[in-house]
Amino acid sequence: MLAILTYLLLTAALGGCTSQVPLNNLRKDAGKVVNEELSSYIQDVLQTNNFTGLSLGIVLPNGEVEFAAWGNRTEEGHPVTSEDLLSHVTGLPGHDASYSPYDSPQDIVLRMKHLRAAYELRERYEYNNQMYITGAYVISKYSGSSYRDFVEERILKPLGMTSSTLHPNRAIESGKFTQSWTPSRRRIPSFMPEHTADLTAGAGGVMSNVEDMVKWIKMLLNSGVDGRTNDTILPATTFDLATSAISIASNKGSNLSSILGYGLGWVRQSYRGHELVWHNGGAPGVATIVDLYPYDGFGIVLLANTAGPSVTRTIERAVVDCILGLPTIGRQVEQEMKPRSQSQVPLTPAQFDILAGFTGTYSNPGYGNFTLCSPLFPTSAECLAIIQDFRTVDSAAGRPTDSLELYSAWPRFWGSHLRISPVSGYEYRVKLTNLYVNGYGADSTPFEDVSNGDIEAAKFVVKDGAVVGLGFFVALKDSWRVKKGGPVRDVADVWFDKL
Repeated sequence: MLAILTYLLLTAALGGCTSQVPLNNLRKDAGKVVNEELSSYIQDVLQTNNFTGLSLGIVLPNGEVEFAAWGNRTEEGHPVTSEDLLSHVTGLPGHDASYSPYDSPQDIVLRMKHLRAAYELRERYEYNNQMYITGAYVISKYSGSSYRDFVEERILKPLGMTSSTLHPNRAIESGKFTQSWTPSRRRIPSFMPEHTADLTAGAGGVMSNVEDMVKWIKMLLNSGVDGRTNDTILPATTFDLATSAISIASNKGSNLSSILGYGLGWVRQSYRGHELVWHNGGAPGVATIVDLYPYDGFGIVLLANTAGPSVTRTIERAVVDCILGLPTIGRQVEQEMKPRSQSQVPLTPAQFDILAGFTGTYSNPGYGNFTLCSPLFPTSAECLAIIQDFRTVDSAAGRPTDSLELYSAWPRFWGSHLRISPVSGYEYRVKLTNLYVNGYGADSTPFEDVSNGDIEAAKFVVKDGAVVGLGFFVALKDSWRVKKGGPVRDVADVWFDKL
């Protein structure tokens, strides 16, 4: 949408000034320059003068900046290409809480129009499982067969990967299928039962073993050609495009590694001066890595039945160091991979009379509905049961249930419940979690699996003493809406109306 780059240096108050005003006296209220009134005025001026599009950048005397844009950049817009989808630069953040285990790839594609983008097209890399779900859907529509069958017929069978499949029931029937565990050594069910396999096949649906995966690696090291039969599995143009950096996944390197470029499902960088093409995989009870060192002529694969990317990465780098004849520095790798600790914010709860208003049902066309329950204000038998489930897992973990938290049973693909914890006032932190109130496997002790991480922040909006909605912030970086500023309804990555 950005056609004209306009830099506005504010040296006088809006509306004109008759005398010079010292810069340090300007805008001490720290309010937004482009408020609703000014935005409406600019929109009217553009329409009156037949301007198609305008972008605005403001540098304030205190060093803060603002951005805004109106209108269109091109006549037809910029269509999103398959390369945009598979290199994660569509601008859509990871809306992973928007789909349930009972959705189909077509459901995901049709509801995508209701999901907010966080960035301009091709502005920034941000990983998004839904793009690979969409890619698999496109293949199924063009090929006339399911994506799972397409991969088996075009890749697995020609390579003789007889122990690999995209059908969970077949993997279970083989007797080779591993069980899955959390980092706390609790067994959990497979994250991909048969009824969900079509949904996630494109994002991570292959079930295999290291014996089969080395066949895949050999083919990739041979530029897409099966060395046993000399058959081309991946055309050279496809192989080159997939393994070439299209977007920048990380613009910071280290003393071990370069910056990260992302192709079509492959990361490209250098490790200790050696060219590396790789990708990992992570899901509840799963951690995988495939590495290709094309100029050194070797590759490795690690498949673990416990979630934990730092552990598999540490082991992988130790193996690579041994192959390259370098002193191993696995501990340093492990330190780099550790999650960053979050700063603790002093809790300032909302006023007690407002807390009851946080309970109730919230709705978004792209995400669906969920109902929030409070231990302080249980409103139904269903809420009482949900609260008791959280008390059960909290008690088993030796911690009290926080009476200020909010809970919901919300079956999503990556979790079964929401745990929403207060931060300050109307701000909360959201976790999409899985509750196992009867344990799982041989251990019936209740537990909670939070290995899928946070949805990040949430903010309630109260108007005239009543809660009107809730905003989720899921993007990893500030979205263009946040930079532009405005009410939560407008700047949130997801806005839920309270019903």
